[in-house]
Amino acid sequence: MPYRLACKDLGLAECDFVAEAKKLRKVEEMMLAHARDNHPEIIAGISFEDYKALEHRIEAAAHEVAV
Repeated sequence: MPYRLACKDLGLAECDFVAEAKKLRKVEEMMLAHARDNHPEIIAGISFEDYKALEHRIEAAAHEVAV
């Protein structure tokens, strides 16, 4: 079953980006790349611990979708 995560799931109501893939790790990678490219204020200057916390937040927010 694929996984899906939108910026809106993370509290970014003004962004319509949605990551969807068969593997959770791919969704995480897509979301982190999107955040780096489109929301640098979220990533810029955060510590390694905060980055890991963001990864966990993304993982917790991603959800399986039926096909």
